[in-house]
Amino acid sequence: MTSDRTASRLTRRILPVAAFLAVVMTAGSAQAKFFEVWARGQAGYVTGNGKTDRDFFNWAGGAGFGFEIGAKVLFISAFIDYLRFAGGDTPANLVGFNLGYDGSFSFGALALDLRGVGVFYVGTLNDAARTADNGTDTAITNRVQTRGIGVRAGAGLRWTFLKIFAIGVMPEIGYHYFFGGADDNVTDTGQNSSGWDFRVMGFVRVGFGF
Repeated sequence: MTSDRTASRLTRRILPVAAFLAVVMTAGSAQAKFFEVWARGQAGYVTGNGKTDRDFFNWAGGAGFGFEIGAKVLFISAFIDYLRFAGGDTPANLVGFNLGYDGSFSFGALALDLRGVGVFYVGTLNDAARTADNGTDTAITNRVQTRGIGVRAGAGLRWTFLKIFAIGVMPEIGYHYFFGGADDNVTDTGQNSSGWDFRVMGFVRVGFGF
């Protein structure tokens, strides 16, 4: 009897969610221009962590701004995005070279954007020195890991006006792996760093396609 009641409660909770998703997917029409190019300015918040203290996301984060430029064929996109971080331990820059799925479901001028990409990261730090509680600099002043790979996925909303302009917001969660080895041995891959990262970006976008 207990298992039956548990199953009944789970069913009552799952069915409304499934019904809502079904309505969303059937009400919206998938947008699939054969070819499209776009550019967007973006600003928002980024946070992340890594398993070693030399991971890029352990040093850089917080408020960020930048741009994105890309092209898409059907649902496959390739784009470059740049972010300048104002928070974290030091000002920093991060460039991502992205390739993957980029689709949307339209509800008139409003669209649900879905994205899943693989990324190659190239970062730079203005100053890789962190002051410890005792007032001395940590031992990793020169070897923060700034090159790596990762994956990101997100779902956001976009409102289009005047056919080619749009504003929106896109939260994305990612997993990264930065290379660099140990301080004294760059080939020691056991010292490479991996971890999670999260960003939410508001953007203004202009795009052309057919």
